[in-house]
Amino acid sequence: MLDNRPGCLRVLTCMRTYAAAPALLTLALLAGCGGSDGSAPPFAAGTGPDDGGHGSGNGLALTGVRTTHESDFDRIVFELGGTGTPGWRAEYTAHPVYEGSGNPVTLRGTTYLSVNLRGLGLPPDTGVVPYGDDSTRVPGADGSGIVEIAPGGVFEGEQQAYVRLAGAQRPFRVFALTDPTRVVVDVADR
Repeated sequence: MLDNRPGCLRVLTCMRTYAAAPALLTLALLAGCGGSDGSAPPFAAGTGPDDGGHGSGNGLALTGVRTTHESDFDRIVFELGGTGTPGWRAEYTAHPVYEGSGNPVTLRGTTYLSVNLRGLGLPPDTGVVPYGDDSTRVPGADGSGIVEIAPGGVFEGEQQAYVRLAGAQRPFRVFALTDPTRVVVDVADR
């Protein structure tokens, strides 16, 4: 008999009670036991914009940015603190500029991916210590096609980050994960 306890505990209780097969354990573990990661969507066929909606709550704030190089793509993880659900819009741009002021973002190179994280609030409203400022730059991982990231600041509920890439535009995908809340951007190697 299943109980009303959340996620992993409910699965483990069921398995203890019914001595479920090892395949059920494997399936439960792969499912994320609570849905924290899920699976990444496929890469888009082209390089067009990706719109993940506006998010909700405006109680989130950027707390960190990290990069990794995987076997066939580069990953950027925007870590978020606070409450709410993030949204995003990502697209290539030829001219990175700061929202509000219109001042150019200082990044060398010619290929830029603009990532607007949506559903964010101002630090005094969220209670989350802000990460960086307009001068903050995060280097890409070793061997990565991501050269650097300029996470920028919050303007009207959005945090606009620019990603400088080596070479030409490539397909990318964007998705959100929970526990903890984060927005992931993967850029294909090809």
